[in-house]
Formats: sequence, structure tokens, C-alpha cells
Amino acid sequence: MTDSSWTVGWRRYGRSAAEVDMEETAVSEFALPETLGADARPLKASEALDTLGRRIVAGTYEVEGTLPVEASLMDDLGISRTTLREAIRTLVALGLVEVRPRIGTRVLPRKHWNLLNRDVLRWMMPSEGFNVELMGSIDEAREVFEPAAAAMAAERASRSAITAIRVAYDKMEAAADSGDAVAAIRADREFHLAILASTGNPIIEAFDTAIDAVLGQLFRVAIEMHMENFRNNLVNHRNVLDAIERKDAATARQAMLDTIWFTRRHLERHKLTKTFS
Repeated sequence: MTDSSWTVGWRRYGRSAAEVDMEETAVSEFALPETLGADARPLKASEALDTLGRRIVAGTYEVEGTLPVEASLMDDLGISRTTLREAIRTLVALGLVEVRPRIGTRVLPRKHWNLLNRDVLRWMMPSEGFNVELMGSIDEAREVFEPAAAAMAAERASRSAITAIRVAYDKMEAAADSGDAVAAIRADREFHLAILASTGNPIIEAFDTAIDAVLGQLFRVAIEMHMENFRNNLVNHRNVLDAIERKDAATARQAMLDTIWFTRRHLERHKLTKTFS
């Protein structure tokens, strides 16, 4: 397996190939009738996965308990054996459930979940409002690795990588001038993702999927509510860019911390995140 394929696999599941192979074997032995429930509208595999994933995350199915029997799920969701098998296989790979012969599909505790996966993070975000605890956890995680990524970018980013960061920053300024919140969110995410990509570290780069998912939620809260805060935080982003261009790792690290702290203070004022001690 090449480095790039390894990174993609790690990014998608966060589990070893051996684990996935073993779990898929278990799922393949998971015998289900092929027929659909009466009067059911068939769901696409992705829709079935979303429904089951959200139910598990929301606690609809008890942790350490088993999912409803196969026929019940098929009737409830209006799906075929093949579609249910595909959804269960993905949930197994994401660490949300495990399949045991003669027992069924058991819901696993959250410590087993792949919290870096885009879908898992999306399921943890309610359709209305915001998961304050998750926001706080995301905020703390950003504080750990984004400043380090900025420092690495200052030390090793190529000219083309720095150009990508600068282009993203220019888009942020343009969005601030126009007052376009959607463009501001897009550009802010692009800026942070460009810094991760510039590190040359495949593990850090692999965080981009998770970061892309959570930054969209985080920035949507911070920016759509108050574009003025976005404008006021531009100077911190500019300081990050300038430090990276000067190859000043220490200043890049601190400037990135400043951007994160600025957003944190804004969210805390509106009780949209919390920190943990």
C-alpha cells in the first residue's frame, strides 16, 4: 500500500485493514431476508446509513445493547438486505457497532467511534442548534494541532503552498469587504486547510476531512451571527500568513493561537461552546 492510499484509508475509517476485513467477514455472515417492508419507500444506502448513524449517536439505541432485529430494521427503513448490509458494514468500520454471531449488532461506546470521520461528526451535530460539548472539544483539539501546523508551514511550506494560503486569505478579505457570509465561511475553511496541506506531514494532512467538517459548523456559528467578528479576526489570520511567508515558526504558532482564542471568546460570549478543565 502506498503512503497516499494509506492516508486515505486512515482518514476514512481510522481503523486497520485487518480489523475492517475481519468485521466485513462477520457482516457477510449476517443473514437477512431480501424483501422490503410492506408499503416502504426504498432508501438509498447513504440515506439508510445516515438514519442509523444519527439514531445511534442520539442514543435511540442503547449503548452495549443490540439494534432491532434485521427484519424490523428492513421494514422500518424500507430497505433491502443488501442495503442494510452495506450500512451495517460502514457503521462497523466507523466503530459505532460490532456484529457478533448469534448475538446481533451491538452498539459500541463513544470511545470506539471514529470521531475524525466526516459523517460521524455530522451525525453528532443536531439538525437545529449546536452541540455545545462537541464544539468545546473541537475548539480544544484545534488549539493543540493547528498552531503546530502553522509552525511547520513556516518551516517547510513550498512557494506554491504559501501561494495557496495567500489566495485563501485574499478571499477572506474580499468576503469581509462584501459582507458575504457564505464566501467568508468558504474562504476561512480554505485558509486553514491550506495550512494543514502545506506541512508535508501525511498524518496532519489526513485531519483535513475532519477539520473541513467541523470548521464549516464552527465558522457558520461565528460568522453568520456576526460578520464584524470575522472582520476583526482578519488581522490574526494576516499575522499567520505573514509569519509563514517570513518562515518565522514561533510567530506563526502564536498568531494561529490568537485566531483560535478570538473565535473561542466570541463563541463563549454567546454560550455556543465551553472549555473543559
